[in-house]
Amino acid sequence: MNVAFVGPGLMGRGMIANLAAAGHDLTVYARTPSRAEGLPAQVVSSIVEAVEGRDAVCLCVTDSEDVRSVVREILTAEHPPPVIIDHSTIAPAVAREVAADCAERGVAFLDCPVSGGPPGATAGTLAIMCGGDAAALERVAPLLDAVGDPARRTHCGPVGAGLVVKLINNLLVGVISAGTAEALSIGQESGIDPALIREVLLGASAASWQLEHLYPRVLAGDHTPGFTATNLRKDLGHARALTDRELPIADAAAASFADVPDDRDYGAVARKYMTLPE
Repeated sequence: MNVAFVGPGLMGRGMIANLAAAGHDLTVYARTPSRAEGLPAQVVSSIVEAVEGRDAVCLCVTDSEDVRSVVREILTAEHPPPVIIDHSTIAPAVAREVAADCAERGVAFLDCPVSGGPPGATAGTLAIMCGGDAAALERVAPLLDAVGDPARRTHCGPVGAGLVVKLINNLLVGVISAGTAEALSIGQESGIDPALIREVLLGASAASWQLEHLYPRVLAGDHTPGFTATNLRKDLGHARALTDRELPIADAAAASFADVPDDRDYGAVARKYMTLPE
């Protein structure tokens, strides 16, 4: 397929590489051109140039206003792609609003947020949570097959449904990662090596993705961003906005990330509770 990609960041670069490896022809637009260096794609200077006459366009940008802005540009093209695949994590209400604008031009908008971080993007094993028209989703299945694991791709419902599920995922990421740090800190205070506790827990009922994949880096003091604290805070805010009832556990977890430095990986929350290498 002929596909455009807007947003070659930490996640987008791996996704673009896998789309190209699967034989798709790519044009790429990057607001910061240096982020597109070395990619197996034609890098262009505007969104309209990237998307004109393409079969589909994939977005992987930061937040709701970015998606609004990019989609507005896409819809000014003379021949916009018939399908927009948004891999960003934004407010579901904004996805529904944007989808309505797209429908006026005969364009299908799919919210397809992903989970798996940069390693999953590089390996092409991302989980993809999809919302939108089933026929449009089937039309772009070859693109989604290239960037994620088909067995971990789920059509969750109409536009916005994929985002609701992704925000619930990231809410649990926050709860589990902060709770894990607090729990391990008790063992550390009691004189037990947190690395030993982690190994024991991986074979017990408290095992989790966070323990298996995040905490080796955390315990080594490595907070190189894969998923930044500022992006997790953004997603926790969108998740919180889905309901107006009390969420004591979610709110406590969100508060624990309030002062984690923006550009550090979210796992740096462990420094609030534990003694870790510098």
